[in-house]
Amino acid sequence: MISIDEMREMLGELLDELPDAFFEELNGGVCLLEEAKRDPAAREDDLYILGEYCEGPLGRSIVLYYGSFARLFGRLGPLQLRRELRKTVRHEFRHHIEALAGEDALDREDEAQFGDYLRRHAAREDPERARRAALEAGRREGRLFRRRPRK
Repeated sequence: MISIDEMREMLGELLDELPDAFFEELNGGVCLLEEAKRDPAAREDDLYILGEYCEGPLGRSIVLYYGSFARLFGRLGPLQLRRELRKTVRHEFRHHIEALAGEDALDREDEAQFGDYLRRHAAREDPERARRAALEAGRREGRLFRRRPRK
């Protein structure tokens, strides 16, 4: 894993790629904290918050967590890590732009991804219950599930 100073430099280069308009009303800027931030709803040690878009009385900012990147991507080379950092930076800027526009599409996408995460963990914990829930959801949505004939 690259050092936090190297990641700060990489972050600066990625921020330079963005148009100035993206930074409007982002009065708290973008910061990279050393810590890892485990998602409080994680079922195992597998869900970390890479970045957050923050809105509050002091304004708007984007916070990224170096430690979370280290936990999840510590074995990646610098080029692959740069891709993950770029995806996260752009994700958080999308939150910012949508917030300015009064939209919340990305929030809904994030919630759907988190729901998928919870379903995957539920399936590992109780596969039969997960199978029944998927079958029932399919019936409600009008999808027909058929077992393949065994050979």
